Amino acid sequence: MTLSCLLVVCGQARNSIAASLRGSPIWPVPIATSPATLVPWGDGQHVWVVDEHGARVVDRQGNITHERGSWLAAGFRVVSLIQTPIPGRAWVFTSAHPTEGQANQARLYLVEAGQDSVTGRVLLEAEKLMQFRQQLFRSPADVYPSQLPSEPLEPHQQLWVLMNRSGSDLISVIDAQGNATRAIPLSALDSSGEDPYVWWQVLPIGKQPMAWLKTGQQLFFLDTRTRSERWRPLLSGQGRFWVVPGPDGLRAWVMAEEHPPGSNISRRQLYTLDPRAPPGAQSTLLLRGASIQQLVASVDGSRAWVAGSLKASGEGGLHLIDIHGKSLLPGGPLFKGQRVLLYRTPTDRLWALTESGGVFLLDAKGRLLAGQEGLLSSLVQEEGGLRKLVTFPAGAEDFLVSACLEATSKVIHVKHRAARVEAVPLLEGTQASVQGVEPDGTGAWLQNEHDGTLSFVSLEGSHDQATLPVMKGAEVSIVIPSGERMGGWIQTGSASFATVPLAEMGATLKLRGGELRVEPGGNVTVQGRLDLRAPLREDEARSVDLRWPVPAPTDKMAGRLEVTLWDSDRAEPLVASVTRQYAPGTPPPKLDWYMDEHSFGRRPLKVVFLYQDAAGTQTKLEVSDVLFHAPLIEQVWFRTTLACLLATLLFVLPLMFLPRQRLAQRWLPFLGWSANVLGGSGLFLAGMTNAWRIHFPSFVGVLFLELLLGLVLGLVSPAAFRLLASTRPFWWLVPVALGLPSTRRHVQAEYVAHVGRKVEAWRRQSNHERYVSLPAHFREGTTPASPAGTPAPASPTYLTRELPEERIARFLTQPAGGHVLIESPGGRGKSALLREVVQRMLSDFLEDPSKPLPVLCDGRGPTLEGIVFQALASNPLPKDIHEVLLLRGDYVLVVDGLTESALSTESLKAFLDGRYGHCVRLLLTSRPHLGFRQAVEGSRRWMIAEPRRLDDETLGRFIAAYAPEGHPRAEERLEACRGADGTYLPILVRLALLFAHDSGEGIAALYEAAFRGLLRRQGVSGEEDTELLAWAGEFCLRTYWAQGIRSLRYRNAPEQEQMRKLLHAGLLVPEDAYVTPGQHPGQVRFFHDSMQSYLTARGLFTRVHAELTWDLLWRAAADPLFRTDPSELDSGADSELFQMCMQVFGPEEKLRRELRRQLLEWATLHDDDLSKRDILNTVPEDKRTHLEALLHTGAELSPGSVLRAAVSVCQEQLASLGTLYMRLAQRLWPWHRPEPEEAWGMDSEQSARPGAH
Repeated sequence: MTLSCLLVVCGQARNSIAASLRGSPIWPVPIATSPATLVPWGDGQHVWVVDEHGARVVDRQGNITHERGSWLAAGFRVVSLIQTPIPGRAWVFTSAHPTEGQANQARLYLVEAGQDSVTGRVLLEAEKLMQFRQQLFRSPADVYPSQLPSEPLEPHQQLWVLMNRSGSDLISVIDAQGNATRAIPLSALDSSGEDPYVWWQVLPIGKQPMAWLKTGQQLFFLDTRTRSERWRPLLSGQGRFWVVPGPDGLRAWVMAEEHPPGSNISRRQLYTLDPRAPPGAQSTLLLRGASIQQLVASVDGSRAWVAGSLKASGEGGLHLIDIHGKSLLPGGPLFKGQRVLLYRTPTDRLWALTESGGVFLLDAKGRLLAGQEGLLSSLVQEEGGLRKLVTFPAGAEDFLVSACLEATSKVIHVKHRAARVEAVPLLEGTQASVQGVEPDGTGAWLQNEHDGTLSFVSLEGSHDQATLPVMKGAEVSIVIPSGERMGGWIQTGSASFATVPLAEMGATLKLRGGELRVEPGGNVTVQGRLDLRAPLREDEARSVDLRWPVPAPTDKMAGRLEVTLWDSDRAEPLVASVTRQYAPGTPPPKLDWYMDEHSFGRRPLKVVFLYQDAAGTQTKLEVSDVLFHAPLIEQVWFRTTLACLLATLLFVLPLMFLPRQRLAQRWLPFLGWSANVLGGSGLFLAGMTNAWRIHFPSFVGVLFLELLLGLVLGLVSPAAFRLLASTRPFWWLVPVALGLPSTRRHVQAEYVAHVGRKVEAWRRQSNHERYVSLPAHFREGTTPASPAGTPAPASPTYLTRELPEERIARFLTQPAGGHVLIESPGGRGKSALLREVVQRMLSDFLEDPSKPLPVLCDGRGPTLEGIVFQALASNPLPKDIHEVLLLRGDYVLVVDGLTESALSTESLKAFLDGRYGHCVRLLLTSRPHLGFRQAVEGSRRWMIAEPRRLDDETLGRFIAAYAPEGHPRAEERLEACRGADGTYLPILVRLALLFAHDSGEGIAALYEAAFRGLLRRQGVSGEEDTELLAWAGEFCLRTYWAQGIRSLRYRNAPEQEQMRKLLHAGLLVPEDAYVTPGQHPGQVRFFHDSMQSYLTARGLFTRVHAELTWDLLWRAAADPLFRTDPSELDSGADSELFQMCMQVFGPEEKLRRELRRQLLEWATLHDDDLSKRDILNTVPEDKRTHLEALLHTGAELSPGSVLRAAVSVCQEQLASLGTLYMRLAQRLWPWHRPEPEEAWGMDSEQSARPGAH
């Protein structure tokens, strides 16, 4: 076993662990460390980096492909760069630097990226040069044309320039080849009083030098090829214009903003203009002059979508018209009465956003393709509504909506999927703005306006978009996507960057003795040997470094690289750290180790490279599972091998030195002890291995193999099995093993024998009781889990031909069984039936070990759960194992005598409703008790068994069991045991059969004969048994009569000598049925409760037989202490003690007169406390008809008179008179006043007795 451990661990040490690489997917590479402007180069692979010193070209990895060159004249600075349609060629506006002393000089260059650098030539030179911004068709310029267009990023076909030479302003057009057309004097335009030129915009037409010129309040059409002395405006107004070319490129729709006379509210109207119309021709007003909001043309320019306005009595809605203003929607405007925001897709479809939050997709003819009302209601309902929304294209049909609201900024991704429209919030919960969108719509670059975090958000997912932070705290101006996934260029206020993927980054950590290198492409290599607690190499500055795809000016960016080493198995996972500052003049880095413990070995560490700089870059590269080594004595595999050897020696050495005799009994218990010491609990083991650097799986695997071997040996030795059962954390194997029938029979064999011996001891204590199977009434049912208040169906009482013990045992052990309560008055054989059922269950278990085992519980505990584990203490399995077996239903709990136990109905209900109630079955016996019966009947499945009294048919079997040879006098005395209904009580028949030859007539004589007979069997003489009989009567007066408690203290009792004789004779039996020889029981009780009741009645009679009155009979009949023990010595009796008094007290005539006297006295004293109904209910049933006939006179009788009549009816039969007395005494018990003779030995009982007044 140890050799296997060595092979496994050593084999693991020889295998190198492949390191895994992960980190920030996007790494910004600095391409400019000062403010610069980024302009697309034209091919998607390069970008212009423009600053005042010139322009250079950078590719998508950040490499400078073309340097600035020397084309810029000294003393000039770059103002702006505009890309031509030819990639790598651009126009550059420059001006004289104010500090150089050259004022009012400007030049226009045409620059081109040559082989290695940028070259350029001067195209124009003037005192002042200014570019006319071109009209942009992207949002929000299409809605707000008065806004100044941003710096152009798209290539221009031609450049319209305003230049000033010698005080004259000229308009000129420059093409991509650098050719300039004829200049038009600005004075030729009838544009007096116009806004500053910076607001002027042009809309070129094709490649020809023609354009629409918007000068603020006037609209011109210029063609530099035409010579004209005066250019007149085609349209004049008081606001801005929006021009959309028509299908031929010349005619155009024009949205003009004007102020109606006498109104402060401006409105926009739609016109059609044709620059080819003869002079003086009027412009055509469309849509009957309705107020509009937005104008969007189709891709081919043949149609135009017009969003109506609600201002100036506008009707809103959406129109589709041709160049002549004809409506192309058969049903008229769409969304009439609503403000609409439009976005046209590259596929010539139209998105319409309504002011109610609806989003709809239309085809080129206005047919609805998909839509959903209220999709953006949360945005449009806030202040500003549609007027605050800006759209961004995202692929062929999707788009982004940016809402610049008062309280927050939100970005929504609107997409068309099949026949539905979805709106997904991006960076939800933050104020976000759009900085760039991937051309194919797969991602967007968003910035959190609160903390400046720039993130790339994937737009490909159906719901949750992946968000990748790129920069933090940066003032991002724009992001220019390169077309590759997550690729592009980032322009911030202080620097510019190119983004590269993680795969192109590298890193280096050089220690003395080894070097960790992360190569581009994700390849991780280790050169030499990385040792724990090793310092950096002597060249410490370059021992910690990031390897960028291009040389990165990290020193100018105030870069900071922090490298940390982590061990997830340590309580403090940080193992080491080092920080390198790239700024000049900073101290060299130093690697600090935080490992103070000396017991450690080779381990995989995670190395984290975290880079940050002042521009907002914060990226991370993680290399996991990098093996760091230690000396042999500190390596995990070596220390684990030593631990496995030590654990094995602790098992093997005792086997070598212990004697060979009874070897299994000596080393198997030690195996259990060793498993407890070495295994312990899982938490203890885990803590030791963390501190000592032991390979936990290998070490525990050895322990598992050895303990499993012990479990196999436990099949031979149950003692070893029980020892291993207490070993943690492997105790869970024990319930699994006990689920196997053969293992369960073997392990529980000793406990089965223990229960069998205990049952036999109970039978011996019951004077060698012999079980006779007698009929019983059964009643069973179920209590469904129905709503409160729904009663369970009534269960009829039935007799069965099946033997009662077999019926009960089968009910307890079958899968659909339940709880069983054997309930009857004393003397019917409840305990005998219970013991027989237990014996049958033991026999069934030996045949089929899958059946449950009975657990004999002592009822002296307050809770059933407590006495269960007390009873299972004789079974050496641990308590937690017993809990599992209880929950699995492997045990049946047996409690004999609930009414005589310390258990209450509440404790029984609590157990049945608790964790064990649904899986553990109960076998209980009890005298009739409503509370216990209701508790059992409230369970899921239950059975009530009531043993029947003996009749003439079953009497013969009973006699054959106890007196097979017969006895003449026994046959004569059986008549005294017959009840009024012709049946016999088993306890009386048993006494008659055993002791009838020494008894007189009557039940009292049977009990006296039994008392004397048991004593004489032990050699007690006649005089001594008389003395013990008298002592027993007095003893019962001091105990049972005074306290109402059946149990008697034996150990250290003052009268232990007399009690010892009764114990040896079998009159007293230990409450703990299994008392070892020579051991004194703690508590005892009479072998049958009726014997204690008889001796108490005899003691009472001895005390009061000579007195004139016997008032104590009231207490014997009615005190609740004795009413809990009903008896069947006579039909209708409810107090066994009172019934014994009826048998003991005499002569019969005096007893009759005493009962009659007290009843007549109650008729006088309690006439006001009784009712006629109370008295009628106390009369025996067989006398009630006679009494009702006497009372049927029509006269109104008082309760006292009715009671006197009842006495006269019952006085002829002493049993009937006794029943009337007992029932009425219980009714009048609250008015009872104790007599002096009732307080014998009861100094404190008066205040404690229930119902005493």
